[in-house]
Amino acid sequence: MTIIESNNRHAETTRKALAYLKELTGSLDGWDFSSESNGVKLYSKTVDGQTLPIVRGDTILPGKEYTLAQVAAVATSPGSRKVWDEKFDVAEVKETFNFRETLFWSRLKTPWPMSPRDIAGTAIRDIGDDAVYVSMTSVEDADIPEVYGNVRATLYVSGWKAVPVEEGIAVTYVTQIDIAGSIPSSFLASIQQQIPLCAGKVIDYIQTHGYPPYITEASAVTGNEHFTHAEKEYTLEIEGGEAGSVVKIDISSKLYPAGVNVNIQGSGSHKLEDGVNGNKVLVIENIDGSATVTITSA
Repeated sequence: MTIIESNNRHAETTRKALAYLKELTGSLDGWDFSSESNGVKLYSKTVDGQTLPIVRGDTILPGKEYTLAQVAAVATSPGSRKVWDEKFDVAEVKETFNFRETLFWSRLKTPWPMSPRDIAGTAIRDIGDDAVYVSMTSVEDADIPEVYGNVRATLYVSGWKAVPVEEGIAVTYVTQIDIAGSIPSSFLASIQQQIPLCAGKVIDYIQTHGYPPYITEASAVTGNEHFTHAEKEYTLEIEGGEAGSVVKIDISSKLYPAGVNVNIQGSGSHKLEDGVNGNKVLVIENIDGSATVTITSA
């Protein structure tokens, strides 16, 4: 497994949450099966001293068309999540610690007259050939103060596990969230049911659209990424790099069947190389300073 070492102010909290996610998804011990819906097996797990259970959805992406990291890209991209998660409203990356670890703010939709719920948290990706984990957890940070009109929720643990299996890729989604404040029981029950079903929504997205562009390798210093699904536009801020620095971005041929246009404002040049399963890899090189990379449909 590969995580990028970091001494950022939330590194310890982030890595503890990742370890907890691995523990939770390591087996089905202690999980209570509740039902199966649309190919997703739903489970819950009670935690001593906490009112809300942890919920879990397990499903399979059939076939060998996609990699574990490509599934993780769909699960983590806010632009893709706008499509597969009907409760999701908006997210902003507040700080990029490295291209696999960020500080974020996000907001969830709630029915009137409830106030929207928002989250301040960190996200980290642990990428390996035999398993991929994506972990998110709440943090307190001076750069993300509470927002007037929103209620700050607490994300105890949330994340994804993807592993290869004979049929394809096994995908697990786990979440425990306290959305705080006064909550109608009907809405709470709906949330507990809908959250784990998102595992199936991610599968639907990748089968229909492919996956958003994402960084696979970076020796330059990268900043924020932004992907808009409707326009199929991806932007990446490169903050700087030494001679010989490169950034590689995996591009889905299903999302961009006619190919891509690449625009670089600032330093750097690019080339397209063949990737796995007919996809492409965009290589940004000759980086000498900052740049903004934009990818659009050809």
